Amino acid sequence: MMKVMEGRSLSFALTAVIALIVAHKTGAAPATVTGEVIETYCWAVHGVGGTGHAQCGIECAKRGLPVALYDPRSRSAYILLPARDKASLPADLIGAMGQRVKIQGEVVARGGVQFLIVQSWQRASR
Repeated sequence: MMKVMEGRSLSFALTAVIALIVAHKTGAAPATVTGEVIETYCWAVHGVGGTGHAQCGIECAKRGLPVALYDPRSRSAYILLPARDKASLPADLIGAMGQRVKIQGEVVARGGVQFLIVQSWQRASR
């Protein structure tokens, strides 16, 4: 009985260590970020966003242009990624273009770019 428990404890410890290494390697950090949903091309090149640009932003996002979240408090933009590989961002999140939302997920930084992996989201009050 004791050997079985020792084996389980060792397996658990190894699993925990591997999980910590993977989390450290990916650099993912849990976060909740509030900001405006933006379409990256017009926001970066033309400096436009907000509800007046929402329909254009939705159309561009449907054509494949990246969608991001801009947090005016920190002056940071996060390119939004779906929760899993080979998935899309939620259609209703894209439909919230130009609006203020709160996203819970994980922040990952690579090559000077910040990404936010969307786990859940909701509309935010002003």
